[in-house]
Parts: sequence; structure tokens; C-alpha cells
Amino acid sequence: MSKIQRMSDSEKQIAEIMWAVGHPITTKEIIANLPETNTWKQNTVITFLARLIEKGIVSATRVSKANYYQPTVTEQEYLNFETQQFIADVHKGSALGIISALCDSGDLTKEDIEELIRKLRK
Repeated sequence: MSKIQRMSDSEKQIAEIMWAVGHPITTKEIIANLPETNTWKQNTVITFLARLIEKGIVSATRVSKANYYQPTVTEQEYLNFETQQFIADVHKGSALGIISALCDSGDLTKEDIEELIRKLRK
């Protein structure tokens, strides 16, 4: 896997549609899957897709007169990347720093802590 680049919120919204659909889709299908409150035109979506292609997050295949887009990065790969970036940016690369912050904030449930302990033991 190549180096992942951070997506804008708009680019991420398009990627999330592709991840949810699970197969190559056209611009028209992406627009149809946008929330009703989103009023992006086709050219706007195409611009975001071009940026995602430049970042290596999406690929396009031409079939007849339509481009079919699909992610080249899984949602989990991207979430892992964002988590690593957050730890690097906010906690100076310390995974212990983020875990301590979660413990200190009281946001972890007993079940969360038990799951975390199980994962750490692996």
C-alpha cells in the first residue's frame, strides 16, 4: 500500500459512499447517494474524484462513456491512517498518551477497558 494522504471532509464523504456501496460506481450514482441536503453539481463531484485519484485513494476505469470509480484504500486502512496522524499530531506520537487521555476523561466504559486489555494481551 502506498502512502495515504489526508482527505478533505468533502472527499471523505464521497469515499464513504464508495465504501458503503462496495462496487465500482459512476458519478451519477455517487450524486444519487449524497444526502438530500447536499447540492453538489456533477462538476463538483468530478473535481473531488480527481483529487482522490491524485491522492491514490480512488481509481477510475472507463467503460463505454462512463467512468467507474472505486476506492484503492479500504475504510479501515484510512481510519488507521487518520488515527496514526491524530496520535502523531496531538499526542506527539505516543499511543499511551491517547489511552491516558481517554482513561482520564472517563469516556471509556468497563467493557471498553476489558476489550482494550484483551487486545493488549494478544
